[in-house]
Amino acid sequence: MQNAPVVQGKVVGSAYDMGPQDATFGGPQPVMHDELNVLQMSCKNTALPPEIRLGFVKKVYGILGTMLLITFGLAQFFVFQKEATLDFLAANMWIVYIVGAIVVAQVCFDCAMSCQLCCGGSSLIRGYLKMMTTPPWNYLYLLVFSVCFGVLVGYVCASYTAESVLLVFALTLIMVACLTLYAIRTSADFTGWGPHMMVVAVGFVLLVVMYFLLPDRTLFSRLAGAVCAIIFGILIVHDTQLIFGTAALGFGGSSKKFEYTIDMYAFAAWNLYLDFITFFLYMLQFLGNRDG
Repeated sequence: MQNAPVVQGKVVGSAYDMGPQDATFGGPQPVMHDELNVLQMSCKNTALPPEIRLGFVKKVYGILGTMLLITFGLAQFFVFQKEATLDFLAANMWIVYIVGAIVVAQVCFDCAMSCQLCCGGSSLIRGYLKMMTTPPWNYLYLLVFSVCFGVLVGYVCASYTAESVLLVFALTLIMVACLTLYAIRTSADFTGWGPHMMVVAVGFVLLVVMYFLLPDRTLFSRLAGAVCAIIFGILIVHDTQLIFGTAALGFGGSSKKFEYTIDMYAFAAWNLYLDFITFFLYMLQFLGNRDG
């Protein structure tokens, strides 16, 4: 990663704000920026020039593209070579156990962070953001989960016909592109919706409970997929605006209240990656045809 721009001895556009005596990058450990909002996991008033912001955007989407290539590169084996792939995993169940353990550990950590937020704490989130802004650990983290989600997404795709998976994937690409253009060009500010979207997570739990209570699960599954796809479509707009920030000015848009700082490139790519994967899976649940 290129060094952050130095203006009058201060790192601009970083989640860490160094004092004037620390004009170089060899100084003491920085402290967390006062403008960091732990609920938004982003900062406000970073005042980055659009050209610098655009470099950050290119880096985020470069990482995102690499992650998606890894994930769907693995998932395609479950679609086009289904029998051989499933037989291989059946003979090597340790792969499934490792993937499951990693994903469960991440879910438990996310729950712990949410509980701590509800209790007024933020140490876990701040530590997590510190890891996500420290190479090579952030890149290793993204690589591990790109592979894990490749297996998980592949397992889901294996239960659908290859034609419907390809159709939904193409439709997802088109819709995400449209949502991205809307997020950049619109004057509406979605960046302050972060705390409200946490409440939506409770709705997901209720949907799971209702799924097991209702007799007609097929219809409910498609309806739930449609609703959740809409929700994650909004999340794509929200995270896209946090990524572009002042760079949207160069595309006919406007700057927003909150935006990611330039050292949060890995975290920004991770969030948008999760949005894309989840949006695709819910679209598949809504429109996909089950195999057999």
